[in-house]
Order: sequence, then structure tokens, then C-alpha cells
Amino acid sequence: MKPVEVIGIDVSYGAKKVLEAISLHAEKGEILGIIGPNGAGKTTLINAMSRIVTPENGEVYLNARNLDSFSFREMAQQVAVVPQGISISFDYTVRDIVMMGRHPYIGRLSSATSHDLEVCDRAMRLANVTHLAGSSVNEISGGERQRVLIARALAQEPKILLLDEATSNLDISHRIEILNIIRNLTDEITVISVFHDLNLAAYYCDRLIMLKEKKVFAIGEPGDVLTRETINAVYGIDVLVRTHPLTGKPYILPVYGSTTKHHQGQNVHVICGGGTGSNLLYVLHREGFEVSAGVLNLLDTDYATATALGIPCITEAPFAAISPGAREDLERCIDAACAVVVTAMPIGRGNIENIRILENYREKPIILFCDDGNQAFQDYAGGEAEAIIRRLLDRGAVTAERIEEVLQVLKRAA
Repeated sequence: MKPVEVIGIDVSYGAKKVLEAISLHAEKGEILGIIGPNGAGKTTLINAMSRIVTPENGEVYLNARNLDSFSFREMAQQVAVVPQGISISFDYTVRDIVMMGRHPYIGRLSSATSHDLEVCDRAMRLANVTHLAGSSVNEISGGERQRVLIARALAQEPKILLLDEATSNLDISHRIEILNIIRNLTDEITVISVFHDLNLAAYYCDRLIMLKEKKVFAIGEPGDVLTRETINAVYGIDVLVRTHPLTGKPYILPVYGSTTKHHQGQNVHVICGGGTGSNLLYVLHREGFEVSAGVLNLLDTDYATATALGIPCITEAPFAAISPGAREDLERCIDAACAVVVTAMPIGRGNIENIRILENYREKPIILFCDDGNQAFQDYAGGEAEAIIRRLLDRGAVTAERIEEVLQVLKRAA
């Protein structure tokens, strides 16, 4: 039995259709994220699931029961909604606000029981606002107020928690704090949340539903939904989608501005690896250079970046040494390039041919790039890599610690 199931709903405001043929479901204990550009219908979808608006067509089910069959009290016991923010005119204390979440369980002429007080205290502990219990809700910070609204929602003891951009107006530390609180609740409740920040959605959500122009454009796990193609189609921007090295989740890097044509026809070959070349590849691509890269391992982070940018890349099988065929391809790329940039990558026996070949190019401009003064070339080849780098410097290779310096050298080499 699915906690939430939406089947083919249409919603209009007057003559304007806002949602069309929307179908989705939420699994028990998951966080389902709703994403999409402004005007796609995200808030309206939350409102339809909380019965704030009524669909023209289609149906919404909570635990296999039609939404229309719930009384207001039953509804409040099943579903809690946390808005983006609310204005509270009266000078209630934090405890007063949280206790409002118990109204669906307290009779009109009844008082709060010891159980209601226990639930309220637990909700405040979970939302980390116990220390604010006696404070006026109008005298605490925005992040604290948002945690109070979450505590009020938890005091309802809902089966389903709906969040309408509940962290959008908060700074990043408060966003993460609140989303961590919510994620720790999924043993008890199902969460459906609207997100603007795609990276937070990718990290915290089990699945995503992407809306575009009133309809579902994509639905699935974050890695399946957040692709360069779908983001471009829905948001109209170019991005790089990479895998976060610590979380394993996708994360998105916007490609700011458009590719220039300033350096069209100026070939640059980048020898990199281990993620040391990703930023440089992006900038060179943006600046309009004709870039090639490699030799790179197929599992390398820099290979993923080059592929995402459409940069031609010489590749080798994972953990394999550079083969004669790959070396020939490398030689062709270097021959065609006006300059070669080598990033401060780890160098071992398997990839040392990447720099050994450069000793044959005495007249070719070579830039040794150590980004922002990070650790220099890491020699895992018994000192041979360090000796080659030293000889390249003796023969006129130049060093750069910032990408701007690399660009200056390339302009002189044009």
C-alpha cells in the first residue's frame, strides 16, 4: 500500500490550467523531491495533495483511501504541511505554536493531556527547538522559526509530511540542518518536498519528479533525472553533472555564460588525471579553445568532465598502462596543438608516458599547471617523473598556479 498515490490529476485556476495529467506515487519512508522551474506547478501539486486545491480530474489517495473521504480532523492526523514561511501576527511562544499541532487530537472543549504534552516535547527535541520553548516566535531567527514549523508539523504525528520549499529562504547551514532533521524522520513518515536547489535535492531525495509546463517531464532516482539533457530541456541552461567524490550522488555545475569564439582554431592538449584538470578543461572549453585531453583512464574524473563537455579524449582501460595505440593518438594530438598543458596529477608507471613523450617536443610550448599552489606533481614512478619534469623546466617549460596564468601563456603562444 502506497502512502500517496496521485492518478491523472488536472488543476486549473480559472481558465488557466496549472497541472495536466499528473501521476505519481510515494513509497513508505522515502523522500520524494519535486523539482522544476518557476511556474511549473510544484506548489500547486503540494496543494492538491493536501486538499488546499481540488483537482478537476483525477484522484489522490492516501494509504489507498480517496482524499475526498477524509474529514478535516482525519486529514490533519494523516498529513502535515510545512510552508516556505508564514507571518505570525500574535506573540505566541514557541511551545504555543508547536502545541497547535495537537489540535486534531484535542476536543473542542478539552484540554491538552499529558500525552499531548509528551508529543509536543518530543517534536521540539526532534526539531532542536526545546531551548526556545518559552521564547516569542517573533523574536527568533528565520531558521529557528522554520524549525518551529517543522516541530508543529511533527506534533500532528502525521504519516505524510509535505514541504513547500520549506528551506528556500534560509542560509545553507540552516537548510542542511533542517533537511538532516527531516531525513532522520523517514523511519516514521513519508516526505514529499519541493526543491529549488538541485544539489540538495540530489543528495537528500530517494526519487525526484521533474515538472515542466504543467506536466511530468521525468521521474526516477536523482542520477536518472538530473542529467545534462533533462536539465537543459527543462531549465534552459547548460550544466555539468558529476558524481560527488564523497557522497556518490550527482551534483550540478552550471556552465555560466556561453562558449566564446575568441580562440577558435587554437588547439590545446591537456594532460591531466585524478580530477586535477576538470576546472581547466571547463575554462578552456568556455573560452573557445579547441581542446583535447588524455591519455586518461576510463574511470577518471577528468575523463567524465571531458566527456560531459564534448572534449575529444584519448582513453585507456581502467588500471592499464598506456598502450602503443594510445601513445600514437597522444602524439597526433600534441602535434596538432599549439601548446600542451600538464596538470599536477599523480604520475606512476602506468601513465608516465604522458609526460615522457613531451621530451621529444623541444619547441612546443609546455605549461606545468599546479592549481592555486596545491601539491606539486606526485611521483609514484621511483623518481623518474620528477626527473622528467625537471628536464622539461630546464628546456623552457613554464609553470602556472592559476588558470588566468595558463590563459595568458596560451595567448602568447597563439
